[in-house]
Amino acid sequence: MLLNARRRRIASALALVAALGAVSACGQNLGKSNFARTTVAAEAGSGGEVPSGDINDPAVTPAVMRTIDPCPLVGKEALSALGTPEDPRPSLTSFGSCRAKVTDAGGKQLTVGVDIGASTYLNDSGGAVVSVVEGLPQVERKGKDGKTCDVGVMTLRKPERGMSFSVTYDGGDPCATGRAVAAKAVKTLHSSPPKYPAAAGTLTAVDPCTVADPAVLSEVVPHGATSLTTFHSCDWTPSSNPRITIGFRYGLPLQERDGTKKVDVGGVTVYQKAGVGSSAECKMEWQHRPWVDDTVEIVSLAYSNYDEKKDEAASCAKAGKIAKSVISKLPKA
Repeated sequence: MLLNARRRRIASALALVAALGAVSACGQNLGKSNFARTTVAAEAGSGGEVPSGDINDPAVTPAVMRTIDPCPLVGKEALSALGTPEDPRPSLTSFGSCRAKVTDAGGKQLTVGVDIGASTYLNDSGGAVVSVVEGLPQVERKGKDGKTCDVGVMTLRKPERGMSFSVTYDGGDPCATGRAVAAKAVKTLHSSPPKYPAAAGTLTAVDPCTVADPAVLSEVVPHGATSLTTFHSCDWTPSSNPRITIGFRYGLPLQERDGTKKVDVGGVTVYQKAGVGSSAECKMEWQHRPWVDDTVEIVSLAYSNYDEKKDEAASCAKAGKIAKSVISKLPKA
């Protein structure tokens, strides 16, 4: 199984996640080199008029996208046309992120990554080029140094979210490679999408915008509105105060450190931490269920109100009310 294969890599993923950052896959253009040129074959199915309305593709709805295992999209088979790929390394900051390295035919390295649930905002700065792949809008931004490129495939219009393929490559055209990898990934999602195992109680299939009791939210955050920030995280009142953020990820078991302390919320051990500034902030995290090897699925909940002065007891009491409602609604293993 895909998940079992990743058990052998989890230790190295923990150590390397910070160093790998948000870099991703890259293309190839070795015309100025002395060794043989390696080309990136264009994927069929691209082109056509860029759709402007809502995206109604059943293969890429948020409910489907949050269950996708991102690592096969940048795995050895997916990247074999670029050269010699290494095993992909999953991120610990998101269920939807994975990175891989490839050595091209000339011995140069490129990094390939995918972030499922990333913003694909069309009106951002950076000279975005808009096209279409397999019927989905595609946004392309090349770095000023010419060595990096982000290729985003939009799967949701409001808010604009989808898959982002980030490419860093000093030996060729990063955007050409990003387009090829993105096209292959979209084709895979339409034919045989790689999914996480549907384990009982897993957070990978849960919509984070639906896990808090609306009545409790209205009490703590009056006049709130939800906004999906990734397919595994959600904000209430994202542009005003107070603000609530709920997200799901996996990582090492939680501990009392860096100013956190253990509290009991609804019979669950929760790790609580107040903000370091002068405003009202409180973050709560707790373990939901085992993930792979020694890692666990984690729920994060943060309360912030920059119109209030710092008061740990008051802020954490509000966060705790919402956390208790979330704990009661989460699926049980």
